[in-house]
Amino acid sequence: MGFNLTPQKKLVSVNQNLGNRAISMQQATSREIFDTVAYTTTSTNYDFFTDFSAKSIFETNLNTNKLDSQESMVINEVILTQERGAASITNFLTGHTVLSIFVGNTQILKEHPMVFYASDSFQWFPITKASGDGFTLSAPMLTSIVIPPQVSIKATLRAETSSAADSPADYGLKLVLKGYGTLFNPSTSL
Repeated sequence: MGFNLTPQKKLVSVNQNLGNRAISMQQATSREIFDTVAYTTTSTNYDFFTDFSAKSIFETNLNTNKLDSQESMVINEVILTQERGAASITNFLTGHTVLSIFVGNTQILKEHPMVFYASDSFQWFPITKASGDGFTLSAPMLTSIVIPPQVSIKATLRAETSSAADSPADYGLKLVLKGYGTLFNPSTSL
């Protein structure tokens, strides 16, 4: 691949190596994919992009765990949100929390720490929102992670503790993978 490999060149190279020769005719775009899972008072393991049944457009923006055949994406940022409706919540992600991302059968992000607060108030990443209604964490990716077309995506989050202090009603963990990508653009009217 050579030196000075930009994220754009990496995206094109991965697509061409997978047989998508039309990558240069596709439309570049900002892109984010997200999925929401409910969290409970006992669970410490959460799987994202695995079950899309009965989810609204506010809970996920995918129908399957794959991008379409003419779409691909580079992840530049990972956002994790512990959310709830109007009632105040306890931040149960205060202990060690790690995120892993799988593309196909390859683990491309292995146990990446997603730390909100530790007992000594140390934080790894900026908290963009911290209130009684939820907590949001934004973690930049220093290496571009490519999601090619038609390859399965899965993410797992492991937390040190559960949300035992709160009732699980209307709670959700949302994972957002944000970056840029390509969309099918035939350059003609259909």
